[in-house]
Amino acid sequence: MRLILLLLLSSLSLQIMAGNLAITIEGVNSEQEVNIRSMLSIEQFNNKEVTNPSRLRYLHSQADSEIRTALQPFGFYRPQIKSQLNKTDQDWVARYSITPGKPVLISKLDIQLNGDASNDKSFKQLLAKSPLRQGLPLIHSQYEQLKKQLSSLAVERGYYQATLTRHRVEVNLSDYSATIMLYFDSGPRFNIGEISFAPNPFDDDYLRSYATFSSGDPVQNSSLIDLQSALIDTDYFQRVEVRPLWNEMSDTEVPVYVDLQPNKRTKYHLGLGYGTDTGARAKLGMTKRWVNRQGHQFHTQLLTSEIITNLSAEYSIPGKNPRQDRYSILFSLLDENSDSVETRNYSIGVSRQKQLGSWQQVMALNYQQEESTFSGETDTSYFLIPQINYSTLSTEDRLHVKNGYSLSAQLRGSSKAVISTEDFVQTRLSGKGIYSFTDKFRLLTRAEAGTTWVDNFDALPASLRFFAGGDNSVRGYDYKSLGPRNDSGDVIGGRNLLVGSLEVDYRFKENWGVAAFIDSGNAFNDTRLSLHTGAGIGLRWFSPVGPVRFDLAVPQDNGDDNSIHLHFNLGTDL
Repeated sequence: MRLILLLLLSSLSLQIMAGNLAITIEGVNSEQEVNIRSMLSIEQFNNKEVTNPSRLRYLHSQADSEIRTALQPFGFYRPQIKSQLNKTDQDWVARYSITPGKPVLISKLDIQLNGDASNDKSFKQLLAKSPLRQGLPLIHSQYEQLKKQLSSLAVERGYYQATLTRHRVEVNLSDYSATIMLYFDSGPRFNIGEISFAPNPFDDDYLRSYATFSSGDPVQNSSLIDLQSALIDTDYFQRVEVRPLWNEMSDTEVPVYVDLQPNKRTKYHLGLGYGTDTGARAKLGMTKRWVNRQGHQFHTQLLTSEIITNLSAEYSIPGKNPRQDRYSILFSLLDENSDSVETRNYSIGVSRQKQLGSWQQVMALNYQQEESTFSGETDTSYFLIPQINYSTLSTEDRLHVKNGYSLSAQLRGSSKAVISTEDFVQTRLSGKGIYSFTDKFRLLTRAEAGTTWVDNFDALPASLRFFAGGDNSVRGYDYKSLGPRNDSGDVIGGRNLLVGSLEVDYRFKENWGVAAFIDSGNAFNDTRLSLHTGAGIGLRWFSPVGPVRFDLAVPQDNGDDNSIHLHFNLGTDL
């Protein structure tokens, strides 16, 4: 009985002594506090129940020494520390009030560059940007960072034998000063030797045209990685590895070997889908990734749906700089039969695609012949159309955009003096923007505008007129159902276009979201613009191949059909 009583008293005593621990650190900045907490042994009990008070008191007694050690990387070697460990009614409180004092100053900074790097501008710029300065406080992380930067820069710029011959920090507590010695010997800088390729179906000279370097240039890792990325982006290869052969170097020349594994030469595409603009649709395509050893490519595709059938083919030829220049010969047959448009278009043309920084320029010359039917009357037209397009896109992930934008501009026209039915000039501008307020909320904006200068608008076929309405235009209205109408009430398209959209979506699960939106716009012929507005809500599935959108939209204008319209679409946000 006495033993049971003693056990109960002991258990009661432990319960009285138990309680959660709260640790407070005062007098230091956030970076210093993080380092202190990482060094404090007592931190393991922070916000936890204390079941062993004697162990807690022992760890508290170690805190003073641990705090001093944690402050040394910031140059503080003589801090004043007031430590308290108290037991309140229920909990424990450990409080550490710190006065860091004066930091150790750098009295001598001895940094020496030896080897070829002593004449390398990049190393001089690195040292000029370093925060290490004589007379400033000693911060060990800055010293360690400079060592890593020197070594990384040496690897990047081809100093294969670089080494730190001396690296040392001496702290003299008698005069409270520090001396830094950092000696870096880069050795020689190595150059690119012979560039060779694994057996592949292309001419070596053609593949070398993707490189931004040539034999004799200094070795730079970023250039090698850049070549590897460029060759992968061609779609010629399923695996590319660009590596310097250091074990085969002679003097300061290092051969570079490009290991390649080609893709299958022919790629086939097959797809089935549905969109409210097009109805049920199917796609069948074939791509010859390379036609010959100069990297020419051929692509053909048949798209068929309930209202549109399009057969297209493209033969593309890389330019002198294949990463930036590409020439194409294009052919297309298009048949469209919707509620608003009935047209058949045949076109053939040539184009040149050129990369100008972040912008892509496409210059093209197309000849097209088109039969358009409005109100039962069919007109045949033909045009030789030069055009120029500029486009740019900025985002980290095209399939799952958090922030980004896309812009495009087009100018095209024709002249009756050169194989054309009518003179016209047409411009078109469009842009999209996405901004994430939080990880769950996004704002999506879209705008499009166009205008046409033409004397006889009736001579323009359907493909050269503007229409609005549909999944990617004004939701709440059918595909190409908005625009000027003829005496029979049929939509015949307009000279001008103006469309805008605002949307907010909320991701309530990892791959699911909801959206609310408002779209407004119209196609029109004069300055008397009458906008049509649709608003609604939608469901989003963020699939591995991009967002799938299910939208319910209702027209907001008096006189319009106010029934609910379903819009279904699959595609990237930008």
